[in-house]
Amino acid sequence: SACQTKIGELSRGDEVVGLNRAFLYAGTPTIIASLWNVDDAATGLLMKQFYSHWQGGMNKAEALQQAQKDLRETYPHPYFWAAFSLTGDAGNRE
Repeated sequence: SACQTKIGELSRGDEVVGLNRAFLYAGTPTIIASLWNVDDAATGLLMKQFYSHWQGGMNKAEALQQAQKDLRETYPHPYFWAAFSLTGDAGNRE
């Protein structure tokens, strides 16, 4: 996993520049990133659930939201499931 991928540094103009923005500039349509260091087992479970829901027909935003709800059953503390955010195209499977 790429923990803390959305954390960036402040640059001129107070713009946050991080790995997340670099992927967007490079043409990546969608990024799911964590805002803080998250347990690898929890991250793996979240991503497994995300892809299952996305392949099942949900759009990316819905799939992430449902994966976070699923993760709460095993890991109820927000530390494990609240770190993840989606940036970019949240639409349907392509």
